Amino acid sequence: MSDRRKRRSLSSRDRIGKYQLDKIIHQGKYRTIYKAHDPFLERDVAIKVSQFPDDQDGEENSQQLRNSFFLETRAVGQLQHPNIVSVYDAGVGDRQTFIVMEYIHAKSLASMMNAKEEIPVSKAIDIIFKCCKALEYAHSKNIVHRDIKPANILITEDGNVKIVDFGIAKVRNEIDTFSSGLFGSPLYMAPEQIEEQEVGPGTDLYALGVVLYELLTGGKIFEADNVHTHLYKILNEKPKPLSSYGVEYAEKIQPIIDQALEKQSDQRYPAAADFAAAIRSVDIALRYEEAEIIKRVNADQAGTLGFFKEFRQKQLSEFVDLATWLRISNGETILSAGEIDQTFYVIVGGKAIVYKSNEPVKTLSEGDCFGEIGLLRNENSNTSIMASTDMLLMKLTTTDLNKMSTDLQAQFYKSVAHSMVKRLADHKIAADKAA
Repeated sequence: MSDRRKRRSLSSRDRIGKYQLDKIIHQGKYRTIYKAHDPFLERDVAIKVSQFPDDQDGEENSQQLRNSFFLETRAVGQLQHPNIVSVYDAGVGDRQTFIVMEYIHAKSLASMMNAKEEIPVSKAIDIIFKCCKALEYAHSKNIVHRDIKPANILITEDGNVKIVDFGIAKVRNEIDTFSSGLFGSPLYMAPEQIEEQEVGPGTDLYALGVVLYELLTGGKIFEADNVHTHLYKILNEKPKPLSSYGVEYAEKIQPIIDQALEKQSDQRYPAAADFAAAIRSVDIALRYEEAEIIKRVNADQAGTLGFFKEFRQKQLSEFVDLATWLRISNGETILSAGEIDQTFYVIVGGKAIVYKSNEPVKTLSEGDCFGEIGLLRNENSNTSIMASTDMLLMKLTTTDLNKMSTDLQAQFYKSVAHSMVKRLADHKIAADKAA
């Protein structure tokens, strides 16, 4: 495929195998990513095509591209995780390779940061936590990504996180298929990558620590005029503390950043699960701190909500005392599809959108509740719920439910049943109108 063909508009004759090409999503020197359509399964896909160069260095570059292709296909092909992009198909031609992946309605974290989008601390923590869960899974399969950076972290429309591009991944305990040299993105390289030492899970956790630092500060981890100076600082200097940027809750997050960015890999978090636990503990602490303030200010507002219209004052007071109050930022994911979340929520203020298969299906607003299936039946959620405005929520767990008086439990179950019946009735009315 020539550069001229890449630049011209695509037609119905433009295909790779059975896949009808739709548009170019990204174009680099050797790689082009297309949005395409699978006519057999009737779904959109993304196809990454690697062209083998024809220049003097073509043979060496072609071998590198082949290595990258086989590595990414084999690595991602065995990874099935909600926070890792899925691979459907792959193929090799005379002068090109291609990988067919799920098409995601998303934007990269890099594009969000470059556009100076506001990313609250709570949302930054949520993104890093989900990345940790993806890396925990990949590392359990002996796969080290080696190129964690904002450009390789996608944020979907419903707030989910997808890690992409395992093209230079390392399968541990196997011979590296790449020739010697630095592999990765210099701004996010761990010291062992710069010194061409053995990489491991800690290498990815270092890079993720850099991403977290950038999300919180809005700047680069080191100020440097060139790549060589930046690499020197990675090896020899510590970044400025979060407090120098005025980061909220810096004193709680700084220890996590410090451990993730340790120069020696064995001094970082032992595993992605440990990083995830640390970042989650901060999230819980911040939410609890806010909840106590919110509870005192907003308790009276709860009594005006539809969910509580049949509660007596004593029942309402008990419920308010048991519940945790949360502030949720616009765009933050509250509930993710496929997860078991034994938590019940009542919306005190703001709105949220319910997504099913990445498509918006319903808007929730003040007085609505959700999460009753997970709370009462311990089942996976088949929908995702994302805040479409800043929100105020009341949260109730199974532990809280067991603490309720018999009188409050009876009223709670009655109100939940009433809400579920109303939801089913609204769904039927909508279906009848659609018909």
